[in-house]
Amino acid sequence: MNITIAGYGFVGIAHEAVLKDIFNVTVYDPFKGYNDIGNPDGVIVCVSTPSNDDGSCNCENVIDVISKINETTPILIKSTISVEGWQNIKQRFPKHLLAFSPEFLRSDSAIEDFKHTRHVYMAGDEIGFWHAVFRVAFNDSTFTTEVAVAEELILAKYFRNSFLATKVTFFNQMYDLCNAIGVNYSVVSHLVSVDNRIGRSHTSVTEERGFGGHCFPKDTAAIIKTAELSGIDLELIKSSIEYNNRIRKKE
Repeated sequence: MNITIAGYGFVGIAHEAVLKDIFNVTVYDPFKGYNDIGNPDGVIVCVSTPSNDDGSCNCENVIDVISKINETTPILIKSTISVEGWQNIKQRFPKHLLAFSPEFLRSDSAIEDFKHTRHVYMAGDEIGFWHAVFRVAFNDSTFTTEVAVAEELILAKYFRNSFLATKVTFFNQMYDLCNAIGVNYSVVSHLVSVDNRIGRSHTSVTEERGFGGHCFPKDTAAIIKTAELSGIDLELIKSSIEYNNRIRKKE
């Protein structure tokens, strides 16, 4: 079977690492010199979706890939896209076989994270095809896929990252207060995060301060824009962004 992976960032690289020993994998990413899209039986879209100037999600890279694919070829979008982005794509390509699957890989350990994947969420067309692809690739009878509505999965991805970004903000503000009154932040942070309901992840206060990286800034901005389109003000996330913009050192 021929699988094309469109986009060779950390998500695309991780998928190639797992799939290449089982399938004939073609990497398509003209920005990195991979210009052959191949003759795929299925396409996994892992291209970047940067922020527009207003913070909304730019899905043009995804659209560009889909426009090059035959209508009968199953396409699985792993790129992070907004609800309105998904709806726009479905309207522009009503005959294409489109599915969406949110990706939760960490950029620094994407390959190892993906190799240990045992559960994938999916929505859209040809879910059975993609379940079979991953079941074979992982060679694991315990591998499962859970099917949901695409909009549910899109919001789940954005709100997961927004929660973690807000958690980073919370602990940075704790750090500010500890410093102001001369209390050891490490001790306070430990005593708070040892509670299993809170946990240790995303409690480190880095030299750069706040949250940065590839996902948190653009995902929090995008969910704010999605909410605004429905007349909802996500004040908590918006406040986290504003605080982060004040304290974050330039990367």
